[in-house]
Parts: sequence; C-alpha cells; structure tokens
Amino acid sequence: MDGPLSQYRPLRWELVRTPAQRRQWRQVLARHHYLGAPGLVGANLKYLVYGRAGELLGALGWQSAVQHLGCRDRLLGWTAVQRGRGLDHVVNGVRFLVLPWVKVRHLASVMLSENLRLLPRDWRRHYGVPVWLAESFVDRQRFSGASYRAANWQAIGWTRGFAKRQGRFVQHGHRKEVYVYVMEPRMRRLLHGDERQPLLSRAFLLAQRRSEVNPFLTKKMRMKKILASWKPKLPPQCELSLEDVETVARELSEFTGLFGRTFGRSEPAALLELYLQGLLSDAERKNVEAIALKLDGPEQVRNLQRFLSDCHWDERWLQQRHWELCAQTLSDPQGVWSIDASEFSKKGADSVGVAPQYCGALGKTANCQSGVFICYSSAKGHALLDSRLYLPQRWFEPDYQERRQRCRIPKETTFQTKPELALGLLQPLLATQQFGGRWITCDCSYGNNEPFLAQLPQDFYYLAEIACTRKVWPKTCAAKPPWKAEGCTVEQLLSLQSLWHWQTHKIAEGEKGPLVAAFARVRVYLSPERTPESERWLLLRNDANGQIKYALSNATAQTSLRELVRVSGARWPIERCFEENKSELGLDHYEHRSWPAWHRHMRLVFLAQLFLVRLQLKFKKKPRLDLAASTPASGVQFARSQT
Repeated sequence: MDGPLSQYRPLRWELVRTPAQRRQWRQVLARHHYLGAPGLVGANLKYLVYGRAGELLGALGWQSAVQHLGCRDRLLGWTAVQRGRGLDHVVNGVRFLVLPWVKVRHLASVMLSENLRLLPRDWRRHYGVPVWLAESFVDRQRFSGASYRAANWQAIGWTRGFAKRQGRFVQHGHRKEVYVYVMEPRMRRLLHGDERQPLLSRAFLLAQRRSEVNPFLTKKMRMKKILASWKPKLPPQCELSLEDVETVARELSEFTGLFGRTFGRSEPAALLELYLQGLLSDAERKNVEAIALKLDGPEQVRNLQRFLSDCHWDERWLQQRHWELCAQTLSDPQGVWSIDASEFSKKGADSVGVAPQYCGALGKTANCQSGVFICYSSAKGHALLDSRLYLPQRWFEPDYQERRQRCRIPKETTFQTKPELALGLLQPLLATQQFGGRWITCDCSYGNNEPFLAQLPQDFYYLAEIACTRKVWPKTCAAKPPWKAEGCTVEQLLSLQSLWHWQTHKIAEGEKGPLVAAFARVRVYLSPERTPESERWLLLRNDANGQIKYALSNATAQTSLRELVRVSGARWPIERCFEENKSELGLDHYEHRSWPAWHRHMRLVFLAQLFLVRLQLKFKKKPRLDLAASTPASGVQFARSQT
C-alpha cells in the first residue's frame, strides 16, 4: 500500500475487546513485529487501526508502566511513596507496528498522534484513572525514532538493559532510548503537592535529555562499528586501489538498499546487510553465530536466527528483484542456462531433507541434503538464480509427518524428482523473458531422462550429458551394418575411429593458461524407427586428462561444431558457482534445520555472488574470461583422440 496519506484517512480505530480481535492482534504482532506478540499482564489496551477502505494498517498496545526506570524517575523526581501513588497515571507503549507492506508517508506519526487522543479516554473508561504520561522504548540499533519525534514525543534518556524474568531483574545489556509524551504538564506539582515544581514543558524535557549520558550505540554508530571490523574478501580478478577498497562498504550498502522492500521495516533490512557482510567477509565459517560474533557481538545471534527462520519476507518480490538485477548485469543473446544438483553433507537426522543419498562432494552415498540449482552464464559472468531443496521420498511417509511439521515444510509440498524440480525452477525464469540466450545444458542425471528433455521449451536447444551406456542408432554406419538396425551404446560407437573427426578447441582461459579439449560429433537417432523427430547431435568431448564426456543435442543439423563447443564450455560456470560459493561465500556453512531458512540462506548467498559479479565488472582491469569456443589450439595430446 502506498500513495498519499489522504487516501487512507480518516483512520478507523478498533479497540480490541472480543476473542477474535485478540487472536487477530496477536497474530499480526507475532508475524510482523521483530519482538513478536507480548504477553500483557495487568492493565492494558490493544488497538487495531484500519484505513478508510477497511484495510488493516497496523496495531498498537499499551500496558501499565514499568516500576523502575531511571531517566523517568529523575524527570518526575518522585519518592518511592509518590511513585506508588502516581505510577497508575503512567502507561507504557509496549508495541507499535505499521504493517511491512504499508508505504504511506507520515502514517506512523499520525497513528501515534491519533492514538494518544483515544488512549486517555479509553484508559479512564476501563480503569478509572487519568493518564498523565505515556512512555515508550525505541531500539536505536533498529530505528531512528523519527515517527515519535514527529508526533511530539521527547527523548529523555536510556534504559539500563534489564528485563524481568521469573520474578527477578536480569541484565541483558540491550539498552533502548526512552521517549515520553506528556498529557498532564502539571504532573510534578500534582505528585509533590507543590505549585513551585516545574511544569513538564518541552524546555524542561530537553534539559533532562542533555543531562543524560548516551551509554549505547545508535543505529548509525553501530553500522560504523560493524564496517570498521569488516574485512571483505574480494575476488582476485578485482584489481582495486586503496581508494576503491574504501568504497566497497558504500557499494554494499547501496546494493542492499535495492532489496529493502522485501521486509518493509528497517531492522530486517539492517540484518540483511549484516548477513551479506558476513558472507563476503574473511571469516572462516559463515553461519549465523560466526557472522554475529565477528561483526556485531553475541546479542545479534538470536536476531539473525529469527531473521532467517521467522521474520516475514516478501520472498516472491525478492526473487523477482534478484532476477531483474541479474538480467541487467549478465543478460546476453549468447547466454546459456545450466541445471545441476549439489549436495551438503550432514551428520544429524533433524535437518530438513537429510537422508542417506548420493553425495557428489564425497563421491559416495552418505547422509546429506541435496538441492537443485539453476545457473545463467554469459561472456559477462555467471550466477546462480534459483534453487530448491530435494526431499527424498521417505520424507513423505507417515513416520515423517512430525518431522515435516518441525522443519516447517509447506503442507502442499509433494514428492518431486530432481528433473521435475528443475522444470519447476526453470519455467518461471524463462517466462520473465529478461535473459537472452536459447541454450540449456545439464548433466547426465537429467540428460538420461527423456521425459525431462521433452518438456523443455520447444524454442530452446539443449546440450545434455548422457551416460556412456546410452543406446543410440547411428545415422550412417557402413562399418557396422547391424548397428543401424539394432543400435549400440555411445561408448561402442566411439570405437569406430573412422566415424570421428576430432578438432581441438579452447573452451576457457584458466588460471594456469588456456583450457582445451578435443571435440567430435555425429548425427544419431534415439529410436529404431529413425524418425526426423528423434534425430540428435551426439557430441564427444575429450578433456586433457583423458576423460571423455558424451552429450546429446536437439540443435538443427545446420548448427556448427563451434557453437556446440561454445555451449559445452558454458557447462563449466555452474561448477564454478558451486566451488566459489562453497569456498568463498559459505553456501554450505549454514546450520539451519528448517525449510524456510535453507531457501533463504541460498538466496542470500546468490545475492552475495551477484554483488561480487557487479563489483568485478565495475573495477576489473583485465579482460573478461573467455568462456566461448575459440580458434583450434595445437600441441596438446589427448588420450584416444585423433586430429
């Protein structure tokens, strides 16, 4: 919701009275307030506020004031006896929430002002006591307090960082700024019975504020402290001067600001920047605890955990914004899509989706999680765009129902194979039409799945790796007439040396020089009927280590070998993404167990990767790595290859 404030006025205030209203109030606070829904005791009032058309805009809650508050007690100058008589006239603003999607300028201060006109009337009606003073605590690490000041509240000091737990006060060290709103300026005179006592005027309140020593960091000061301890780990390709390095923090802050609408509140947006700083830092481990301890202190551990697990995100909007920026940065008419899975070894059995399954990182069956990923690459760079956690079939058995609930797997989730997950990820990306390129690549776990290949968009070409045992029917095979009718495996077809015409091509520029491989191709059919619809290119790639890879492509017969070589080289970036993101950005460092946290961590790693790509394009002095097929290279020996 946005637009001018007049579009929503007059505001409609609803005092919470019924059980249904109480449930709604608690649900709204539990879902959207960073502190959740409070357990109110003693005298309290709760409000829901609606716009002119009946749309819910926010919620507020008030309760009896805390007994001990140093800066307020100094302001009023009361004794313990006077406090016992006068505390009933003070109320505490325990919750104030504007819903995250409400983007109406000045609404917050108007809500505070209007509610303060209703509060004295309602409080006296319910509890028979007039309200003389309202107080509220503002977390300056999260908020600036601007809406309070605009509503004529005054800051008078800071809390000492204590909380009442199980009947006693415990110091947690998280201090907040204290704001007050005076409804009865004669409060000191009424408490003391002395007309000589000063009025609680603005000047008097400002004097109290000046006498209070600021014992804690505001949001802006805290961010300066974090940046001072942040040491970004930048890509080696970025040749940055000293002046360039000093701008990285500003670049990251501006980049993070592009995603602020995901949350609608300043505190989760600040946690987003903190998490990205942690992923981009030189820390050895990049989980929640390590990031918080390295950059901001132990009090942020729980906040970061809630940020990933419980905080409300507009995840659909974040996804679309991420794709939009990736397209602006990387899109190219020669772009290539890649599909692959990656595994994450896990020792326990409580993490979402964990089960004994093949783990590529270990090269064997092991206890792990597995995810399906989509990568886009072009001559400008490469980046992961989306992912989905694979849930083994056992996770849908009745015995796993409690575990599914504990891991917060959406109820509508059903079993899907990895090829089915890949199609579900790829189709929305292609539907945006933001990215150039008409090629899709995948490894043999997808290439051997003919129904998967058949469901790929008809206007796209694929280059899909296949197993050496895949059976095909050669289009021409004079040396082996039976194979024309009976077919053969692609490995058997390799033995006919007269069928292959090998060419050596550079596929990429590695750190130690060009990466080259020998390529050959031949037309084959996928069925004995040898129909035009089943005709494919069979591409063989012989790497320098002697390993031969086989791939099928539905590209037309007129497609050049150089084009197939280029696309074959574009399979490499997704492997680079996994390698870079695991070693540099903490892709596999997470320690979250729930479904939402797993997917949110992945998205944040993707954002960190995109930031580095954009940074690299901005500051890089060297030419971009050549991922396209180049002119044939010579002088390289390949096992079982002919030139």
